[in-house]
Amino acid sequence: MTDYGFVVVHVPHASLLIPEEYRKTMLLTEKDLDAELLTMTDAFCDELYFFVEAGSHIIAPVSRLVCDMERFRDDKDEPCAKKGQGLMYTHTHDGRQLRAYDNLLRDKILKKFYDPHHARLTAAVDTALANYGKCLIIDGHSFYDADMPDFDIGTDDFHTPPALSDALCKKLDALGYSHIKNIPYSGTITPMKHYGKDKGVMSVMIETNRKLYQKTGEISKNTEFEKIREVCHGLICCAAEVKV
Repeated sequence: MTDYGFVVVHVPHASLLIPEEYRKTMLLTEKDLDAELLTMTDAFCDELYFFVEAGSHIIAPVSRLVCDMERFRDDKDEPCAKKGQGLMYTHTHDGRQLRAYDNLLRDKILKKFYDPHHARLTAAVDTALANYGKCLIIDGHSFYDADMPDFDIGTDDFHTPPALSDALCKKLDALGYSHIKNIPYSGTITPMKHYGKDKGVMSVMIETNRKLYQKTGEISKNTEFEKIREVCHGLICCAAEVKV
């Protein structure tokens, strides 16, 4: 049996959970909040990218509307912070105010959610490096655009070897799915401890178009979900088996 213990699956945007103490800080009506969650949540990606053979699964425990784990810690380093979507969102995807900016609330979110999440991710990568001399991070996401290809492969110039992204594209070709690189979203996560420093830490983002597995206009699976889950499982296996 192949040992995939060096694989770390990271899923930051699948949760719908907004604890009441954070819901109270949000200005949207329940209807508008539900609509924002529908747009912004990578629904079911914790299931879609579950890979039992992986060494670790790092899954954010709360909605990205509470804390977005994939933003830089310092808003000065985060381009999305300029439109109110740093790690603590103050605005919705279409520019409406979600909550007022509050330094104390941001500090609380950092300590309760953001820092522990990144500590878990870094520890998982360190464990893989210690045990295998390498680590492969699968950054699992989704997007929705009916006119876009089925999959987007996100890459990093330092941490995504061309052989890795090319293998995923060839796999998708073989399976009959359309794909593109770094559109509509680009990049892939790597812990800051290793970012731009350790080639032994490889990372690739897989973005699955929700049109493949989710019912239009609601957070529920369609009849193709299991099929697409198997496709994603195959992509992770493919990535793990690439020789670089």
